Amino acid sequence: MKINSLNNSLKIENCKLDIASSLENIYISPLERCNLACKYCYTSKTNNILSNQQILGFLDNYSRFIHKSYFLNLKSVVLCGGEVFTLPDFPQLVNNLIDKDIFVTIITNGTIDCLKEIKNPNNCQILVSLDGPKEIHDENRGLGNFDKSIKYIKHAQELGFPVGIMFLVTKESYPLKDSFPTCLSKVLKLQRSNALNITYLTDRKMSLTNDQCLDIKLHYPTFPAKNFGCFQLSLQSNGNITGCCESNKSLGKITDKPQIYISKFIDSLFKCSNCEISTLNNSLKIENCKLKIKCGGCSDSSYFCGYFQELHQNSCQDIIKLFNKT
Repeated sequence: MKINSLNNSLKIENCKLDIASSLENIYISPLERCNLACKYCYTSKTNNILSNQQILGFLDNYSRFIHKSYFLNLKSVVLCGGEVFTLPDFPQLVNNLIDKDIFVTIITNGTIDCLKEIKNPNNCQILVSLDGPKEIHDENRGLGNFDKSIKYIKHAQELGFPVGIMFLVTKESYPLKDSFPTCLSKVLKLQRSNALNITYLTDRKMSLTNDQCLDIKLHYPTFPAKNFGCFQLSLQSNGNITGCCESNKSLGKITDKPQIYISKFIDSLFKCSNCEISTLNNSLKIENCKLKIKCGGCSDSSYFCGYFQELHQNSCQDIIKLFNKT
């Protein structure tokens, strides 16, 4: 791949700058096992575990390569499981990453409190998953786990961690989608509900109807974002590297040279560059496209964040058009 410097900006042949900049952020799942057995969990619970040594070695190689080849720096790492805090040496991994000036985001169920072992809370964001009020949350995750997570969130805030909530919307919690932020603020004794950073997720076990799923996607802060599109290199617990945290489409292995899986990652997005409803396309075609909701591009358009299954559509283009019709 040819790299050229022009007007002090990075130009990657046949590659948009937003794709290049995505290389500065990476997702890692060290394990799939968890201390809970949530009814709405849809991930496989394998016994694969990546060691701290494997993760740090991989990131060192990766970071050196993107800096040398693309003039980029690894800025952030998202860590998720399973439950990452079940790993006894997990806080040390976080501290090692922070020492490398990498911002860390941890997605957790908030039931195992090792937060005091993390040295620099300001550079570590904690995202705690909740399923709604106490009765609904505990029905899914087990009796007493709501109180554990609330205690965990309060402790994280006291220590100075940036804290966010991942609100899993199911058929049970959907009727409470508007009241839950206020309810949670009262439980946490916050002055304002908007003091909480809440991201809404629709469950992948498809308990919501099409209309409910569309309602959440269109009217609430969600992941993926309103314009869809989510491409980020992800290291999975089995050592596979994918272009999406939930995709099974392997681009390489942890032992591969970075140029191998990065090249495949960029190639996987070329299809989106020729799509009229993708923002990876040129500005002229986007300007001619009247759709309000477009797509940022997807490295695995056959999966597309699970919306094929949730909305019973045949293609990513059909999904985008469905959202625009609603």
